[in-house]
Amino acid sequence: MKQDTIRDRNKIALEVIESVLDELNGKNENLTDIPENRNLSIDSFLIIVEGRRDIISLRNLGITAEIIPCANQPAAEFCEKIAEKKKTAIILTDWDRKGGILASRLEIQLKNLDVPVDTSQREKLLFYSKREIKDVESLYNHVLKLREIVHGKETIEKENGFDSVFEPESDLE
Repeated sequence: MKQDTIRDRNKIALEVIESVLDELNGKNENLTDIPENRNLSIDSFLIIVEGRRDIISLRNLGITAEIIPCANQPAAEFCEKIAEKKKTAIILTDWDRKGGILASRLEIQLKNLDVPVDTSQREKLLFYSKREIKDVESLYNHVLKLREIVHGKETIEKENGFDSVFEPESDLE
């Protein structure tokens, strides 16, 4: 009985996480929870993460949208560069204390520059995976683990052929 409850919880978590991944690929009709940003194309938004490893994790999960790391840059300069792109900013920082502070700071500064900001994906990931992981970097392995628990290892390997994993390029730093 307890095993079924755990499996059901993992199944729900996986469904929500995969829904977020679809949103980040522009495959979901309700891309954001902000009404004016619904149905955005993948070219009309960008994803802000903390660092290079976060980019690698998202690429391994199939995210093809523009991803920009904010690490090692003054927040004001970074936000001005984002504002120049004239795109909606999806903030996807880690869900630890530092990531929360960074997300709040970026959100305030970007909104002051009239940049549409969305943090709903971060909030969903935080809620459905904070017991297991604390950062975007770990998301890829977490999703693989959930898929294995919910669907079984053999099924996942056959469906996805996990031979190809995103290799970092030197310009991602």
